[in-house]
Order: sequence, then C-alpha cells, then structure tokens
Amino acid sequence: MLRGTWWFTWGAPAWLGLIAPAGCGQSPTHAAGGSAGDGGPDVGSGSSSGGGDSGSDSRGDSGSGDTGSDAASDSGGDSSAPPPTVPGFYVSPSGDDKNPGTIALPFLTLPKAQSAMQASTSIKTTYLRAGTYALTASSGTSSCDGGMGSTAIDLGSADSGETWSYYPPDGFGTAVLDGGSTSATTGVACAFAASNASNLTFIGLQLQRFQYSAIWVNSSPNLTVSDNTIHDLTVGIFNIGGVAIHSSSGVTVKNNYIHDVAYVGVGAWGGGMSNTTISGNVVLNSCTAPAAPGGNDQDGGDCGAIYMWDESHVSTNGIVINNYIRDVNISSSGEGDYSGCCATGIYLDDGMSNVTVSGNVVTGIKSQCFVIHGGNNDTYTGNLCDLSDSKAQRIMTYQSDSLMLAMSGNSVENNVIVAGSTSAGTGYSDGSTPTAPTIKDNAYYNYVGSSVDSSGSNGSDANPTYEDPGISCWDPTIAGGSPVFNVPVSFPKLVGGWGPPGFVLPQTGTPSSWPHGC
Repeated sequence: MLRGTWWFTWGAPAWLGLIAPAGCGQSPTHAAGGSAGDGGPDVGSGSSSGGGDSGSDSRGDSGSGDTGSDAASDSGGDSSAPPPTVPGFYVSPSGDDKNPGTIALPFLTLPKAQSAMQASTSIKTTYLRAGTYALTASSGTSSCDGGMGSTAIDLGSADSGETWSYYPPDGFGTAVLDGGSTSATTGVACAFAASNASNLTFIGLQLQRFQYSAIWVNSSPNLTVSDNTIHDLTVGIFNIGGVAIHSSSGVTVKNNYIHDVAYVGVGAWGGGMSNTTISGNVVLNSCTAPAAPGGNDQDGGDCGAIYMWDESHVSTNGIVINNYIRDVNISSSGEGDYSGCCATGIYLDDGMSNVTVSGNVVTGIKSQCFVIHGGNNDTYTGNLCDLSDSKAQRIMTYQSDSLMLAMSGNSVENNVIVAGSTSAGTGYSDGSTPTAPTIKDNAYYNYVGSSVDSSGSNGSDANPTYEDPGISCWDPTIAGGSPVFNVPVSFPKLVGGWGPPGFVLPQTGTPSSWPHGC
C-alpha cells in the first residue's frame, strides 16, 4: 500500500441474467422485476413482501430484524410459488434438516444444503427463502483470510460449480445472512470463504454484520458475485473487504450494494487475477475503521472503496467500470493516513497493472478519487470525480513503489472533475515516479471556487478545459447539451443502473458538489 509496502501471496444458470441498465437521462436504476420467475418485489422498489423493502429506511437494507413475511409458517415454505427453472435445494428459516430440501419441505441450515449439493451429481444450486439466518462459525478448517478468521460456510474443491441464490419470487435481499458482529471482536469473520473452488455464484443475498468479509475467496476462478447487499462489517485489516478476491481469475463482481464496511468494499489481491470485472456496484461509507495519522496500512485510513493490488504485476484485463462510490473514511474527514494520503475511491496499488477504470462516479468525503501506485498500463477515462470539500482535495496520487516499475502506459483522459470548495485543491500528486502519466482533455469545474487545480509535479493536464458539465441529482445525470460531450473532453454518457434490480440510490451521506436536488 502507499508508503508502506506489503507482501502477500496466495498460492450460471440462465435466469441469472441482469436487466439492462438505464441510459443517460433516466434514473440510473434497474427496472424492477423482469427476470424469469421474479414475482416478488425487488430491493429498493418501495413495496414490502418478505423483507425486501430496501427503500424503507435511510440506508437501503432490510435490517437484521426483517425476517420476511413470505417465509413460511410451516416447514414447507410457500409451496404455492412456482419453483425456478433451474433445479435446486431449498433452505428456509422454518425448515428442518431432516427434510429432503424441496420447495415444499426445505432444509433449515446452509451447511445441510452444502452437503446436499456436494453429494448430488446434478443439483448444484441452493435457493434461500426469505427470512434471517443467524450464522455461526463452522467447526471445520477456516479459509477466511487464510485461516485468520472464522467462517460460517467454508467452500473447497468439492463445492465447485455451486450457486447460492435468493429465491426469485421472494425478491432480492430478502434472505438475510447475519454474522452477529457488532464489534471487531464479536461475531463470525466471514459468511462464505472459498479456497480452490471454481465457478461459484452468489446472487441476490443480503449479508450483514460480519467481521472481515461477506465473501472471501482464494485461488477460486470464475467467481460471480451479483445483486447482493453487503453491510456493517466491523474489522479493518489488509486482505479483507465486502467481497475479497485473492489470486482468482475470471471474476465478476457486479451490481452489488455495499455500505458501512470497515475496510474495502470490493478488493482484489495477488497475481493470477486476469479478466477481473468490477461493475455496476454501489459502495457507500467504506473504510470506516479509524485512520492512524503517520501511517498504518492495517486500518481504514490507507484503503479504497474499490481496491486492487498485484506486486507481481502480471494480471491483465482488469476492468473497473460504472461503479458509484461515496464517502471513504469519513471518521478522518477524508484525511486517511499519511497526512491526507490514502482514503481513496478507486485504488490501484503496489504494481497493479493493465486495468481500465471507466464510467465510474466517485463523490463525497475522501483523500482523492484515484491512485496509481507503481503500475503500468493503467487507464482512467470517462470517470466523474467530485472533490467535494474534503481536506486533501486531490484528484489522483501517482506514485512509484519499491518494485520500481517503469510506470509506463498510464493515462488520465476525458474525465470530468468537479469540486465544491473555495480551494482549488492540490491536483495530481506525484511521488517520484519514473515516468509521468499522460494527462489530457479532462474537464474541470468548481461550484464554489473559481478553479480546480489541474497541475502536478510530474505530470499536469496538457489540455485542461474549464466548463460547467451540467450535472444534477443524487444519481447524477448530465444534461444532454453539456459541453463535456464535445471535443476535446468527449465525455461518454454515464450508464447508471447501479446496484441490484430496483435499487434506488439513498440520499444519505455527503451530498455531491453539483446541484443534487431534482
């Protein structure tokens, strides 16, 4: 991590398709419903059946007390609801592990469903009916953070190909997995932890109150994590986060809502992470662990809402696209560690190379929107960076590290940078880099002051444009006639569609610098 380098090495069913996102000029949410078998309300839709009303409170989650009215009062659940087209086992808070795990007679616990999938040659999917599942640590070996933490469901090679899913008629987020952590020393560390398992899928679940991670994987390629709600994680240390990926290629993390987590929202560490895609996620109030001024890589002050790390710098085709990030380490007012260094929106650390970062929105409190630390061929393009009124007011930290790579091929182009501060900020911060990035054709606008600093000690914007981008709303919309769509900025339209289907961006946390009333 910046200034303190760490060494860390770790040796779908068809109906899962997502609804197409809204285009520019529309509210950037998925249309509610629309997927096969989804007869229930979606998270954030404003109606409640089975505890799926994420719009009923200020944060968008159904809460630990929402057990869901659609969970059956008998051992069978709602057997009148049609089963999904993909065969699976069923779990319900009112089930029984002596049952066969059918929709009419579901299991009670997740470990029972896991053993049933392991034993079956044909059924590798488990549907979790609406309600709250109080998880406890398994008695077996834990994979969570390499055995450093406890795990509720440990997954290994025998679990390859498994899908853990919400039950579509109940609605997204209605199956609530609760780890019981209310402090850094209570509760279960990880909900799911996998090592040497492949082709795992987690979809539509709500995972809350874990210490380390909701989903933690190592050497587990072709992972898919989509449409989940993850919140209230309590420990801030390196290698963990809402979704924590280690040395696993072909991973897709998309359209999840992650909030109030002590460390990163989505993190990827180690070599072997080629073809990793992080897209459509909402990460609010990440890196909540207290910062340690003067430097401490093991807390929330040297941390990113979306974080990638590869000291081997061999991973290729990393894609971070169309994510919405707000507020990083608000406990330090965005200062983070190292006197305002490291509370970051999108953080490419310690040699992370070959990543395209595009179409993302980073706003609220933080140290800076972006970091490139020692990587090659990293591209930031078409992003909206809001400097807000945090103390550091930095667009990017661009810094070499002990790997001493050439840092060649990096670029920051065609982005929109806005601010809401009487200060112009501190532009692009350089840390003795061997090669300056290409910085050009970005638009800058300050809603309070008269300018935004577009300079850097080793790389300034070669062709800055100061113009009002015409942004409005909490879920930002850029006016159709905005000058940023024209050359030289040529800003692409924001795609939106963040979070699970039906998700509505909560109007909480730090307001954006642009006019956010609609």
